Amino acid sequence: MGPVPIYTSIEETYRQLLFIDRYVVSISNRRNIRRAIFFLALTLASLLLFFFSENNIGAVGVFALPFWWVGFGMYLLYLKWKTHKRRTGILRQLAEDSVQAFTTKPALTYTEEEVSISYAQNVNTVKWSDFKSYLEEEDTIYLLQEHPYLAWSFSEKEIGAAVFNLKELARQKLPLLK
Repeated sequence: MGPVPIYTSIEETYRQLLFIDRYVVSISNRRNIRRAIFFLALTLASLLLFFFSENNIGAVGVFALPFWWVGFGMYLLYLKWKTHKRRTGILRQLAEDSVQAFTTKPALTYTEEEVSISYAQNVNTVKWSDFKSYLEEEDTIYLLQEHPYLAWSFSEKEIGAAVFNLKELARQKLPLLK
């Protein structure tokens, strides 16, 4: 397919970055649920030792429980703060910087072998085999590499109807990320 002009905006780029960030945070939240289950099992073991043991090990565990849970709660609050800071500051700034970095309108070219973005004298090309998977929204496609923040994303607002052809090609070449 010939070059398709990309009409980027700060709002659209920021929306796409937030979508990817929500995905990354959901993975982190699953890990935190596993950690909470571990703390719950530790709590249960401490309580069982306290009630059914004749030595003082159970008492030490029950005494330490509030400190464990306060520490875990502080850790979760820290993660919330870090996520909020990333979303309101860092990702917004990244969206502004990426849109302003283009001195000329970028253009998208994709074939059966690769996807390319060209701007000014630079061309960034990634083979389909270098993408690990894809995600899609109704009008947006996300081509994911090893790390989710390295995703290439294109929406209907940016490339028009070409997004639907790109989605079809992505469905043929890449697995859907679950």
